[in-house]
Amino acid sequence: MGESSLLLFNFLLYGDKFMWISVDDVINFTGLKPKHLNLEKDDTTGLNNIVSDWINQSQDLINMYTNRNYTDDNVRDAIRNICLRLTSNMVTLAIQKRDNPIIKVNDWTIQGLSSDIFTDDLKEDLKPFVKDSSTEPDSIGVLAITGRDE
Repeated sequence: MGESSLLLFNFLLYGDKFMWISVDDVINFTGLKPKHLNLEKDDTTGLNNIVSDWINQSQDLINMYTNRNYTDDNVRDAIRNICLRLTSNMVTLAIQKRDNPIIKVNDWTIQGLSSDIFTDDLKEDLKPFVKDSSTEPDSIGVLAITGRDE
């Protein structure tokens, strides 16, 4: 196996889970650094573990929303883009909650930071990929009736 294929293998696999995007994609897109998550300055392993978990959570949210189970064979670039943006929303929320979990609305009102990461624009972009599970056939049961006619 050549060096580039090994790099690609490490790029998209975390443990035994296939990731649609890489940790580096998220870090480059967001500018995330270990210090943003209260990690030691050189704790790239901790940062990679956290971001990998967020990527897997984003993938699961997308699979649930679209009623699909994307695998490494059938993930389109548009889905990868949505996963990157959803994961970056998780990054932003984590940093905001750490830095300032309370928002001052006006002189008299304060509120907690919204945890809405799966935004309407992401849902809109996923619309073409949503599978209508109501049209899926249910499993067919076989019923055998035995007995005598009297």
